[in-house]
Amino acid sequence: MKRRSPEDIAKALDQVVALVKSSKTGLRAEQIRQKLKMQSKEMPRVLKEGLAKKELKSKGQKRATTYTAG
Repeated sequence: MKRRSPEDIAKALDQVVALVKSSKTGLRAEQIRQKLKMQSKEMPRVLKEGLAKKELKSKGQKRATTYTAG
């Protein structure tokens, strides 16, 4: 897997935010990854960026963390 540019990460974040908005109760990282067909290595950076930009909110710990739209 090659190194991703900030544009690639922003594009992935937009997809994640759109997916999470469509879910009333929010989604876990595992569910997001399955629906967007991403590799597990791609997820942490995208989710971290979303939380930092306040586009995503998280609730819970470790694998039980649920992400909702910020």
